[in-house]
Amino acid sequence: MKKQKKRKSSSSASRFGRLPWILVIMAAASLAIGAVTVVSRQLAVAKASPRQEKGAAVAEKSGKNYVTLKVAGQDVQVDSQTGKIKPLTPQEAQQLADGLKGMLNRSTEGLVEVKHPDGSVSMDLDGRFQNVMVARRNEDGSLTQSCVDNPQAAASFFGLDPQLLGAESSGKEGNQPTPLSPAKKSIK
Repeated sequence: MKKQKKRKSSSSASRFGRLPWILVIMAAASLAIGAVTVVSRQLAVAKASPRQEKGAAVAEKSGKNYVTLKVAGQDVQVDSQTGKIKPLTPQEAQQLADGLKGMLNRSTEGLVEVKHPDGSVSMDLDGRFQNVMVARRNEDGSLTQSCVDNPQAAASFFGLDPQLLGAESSGKEGNQPTPLSPAKKSIK
């Protein structure tokens, strides 16, 4: 019996002798992982800062206070002192007008009616006759939204020349965009 007691006590002593070493190895591994994380984050910040410096350098060269920022995947030029978005250039206004022109087209020219065996008639509208949801940021930073269905309304909403959208300035009352506001709860 004495021999068995010695075996148990010697195995438990070796088990407790290994525990501190295991803890030391785990602590060292945790520190190494933390160090790698810190270094990788610093490298990511270092790569991002030259882009910001480049935008500031471009603003200084042009004599303007505009800095280019990425917002929702788009490059937006913002005045670094006031925070206001730079007004549209003629090229940007033309690009916006070209994008809206096809959707707001109300012409039936070139559209073909298709008569079906059951007597019904259909037509592929080719992307025309759409109602387009538009939004813009106001001077105070708030957003204004509207739904437009004709070139005059879109031009009025964005403050563009109606001729860019292929619209004739007719002065009709129904051509103004209808601003959307949040639904109000009615109390009964």
